[in-house]
Amino acid sequence: MPKFTLFAIVMGMVFCPALLPGPARGGNDTPATLEVIGRADVTVQPDMALVAFAVETDAREAARATAENARQTEALLKVLRHIMDSNDKLQTTGYNLQPVYDKNDRRRPSGYRASNRVTLKTVHMEKIADFIDQGAASGAARIGRLQFSTSRLSEHRAQAAVLAVDKARSNAEKLARAAGVTLKRVMRIRYAPPAPPGVFRERAALAMGPTPIEVGDLTIEAEVTMVFEIE
Repeated sequence: MPKFTLFAIVMGMVFCPALLPGPARGGNDTPATLEVIGRADVTVQPDMALVAFAVETDAREAARATAENARQTEALLKVLRHIMDSNDKLQTTGYNLQPVYDKNDRRRPSGYRASNRVTLKTVHMEKIADFIDQGAASGAARIGRLQFSTSRLSEHRAQAAVLAVDKARSNAEKLARAAGVTLKRVMRIRYAPPAPPGVFRERAALAMGPTPIEVGDLTIEAEVTMVFEIE
């Protein structure tokens, strides 16, 4: 079951002058309002991982750089395909060929560098160490990213958003009682889903082969702003 952690930040109350004293509406019928921000998060176990590999090769001529890069990339793909199954996915996410200049002569390239970036998406968390070790042994120049995710992101986001609304309303009720006013209708709710969560390499234990991987929790956050009419 997901673990829930809740907290809220109250931005403040906005009162119209008509509240002190008199009816809640001023001459222009602008209602007095209370605005709060509710935040909540849901902590879950990841069930997917992305591993990004980069193959970089340098050569005097562009053709040699690309040919060597193709050879090393094919070796990388071969070992990854040997470990993965039909539920795993490989994708080329970038390719670049650029000149390399000597620091003392920027007019003429001294060589060329080819870079090929490949991303592996796997649902087999127990195989992550094998993918990293075998990929590195195949000649991948570097492993640029390890990121964990969840296949139920939309569901967990909805859970966190509902909890954030509940927390915002609870705090609004407490503030209204403390201020001696009454909550009425909800005038506005603002919600924008945050960027996709991730447990990145700094939260996993990586070492030189064999590579131990410690899969951390994912924290999926939600924030809502609610504006209540008060009297």
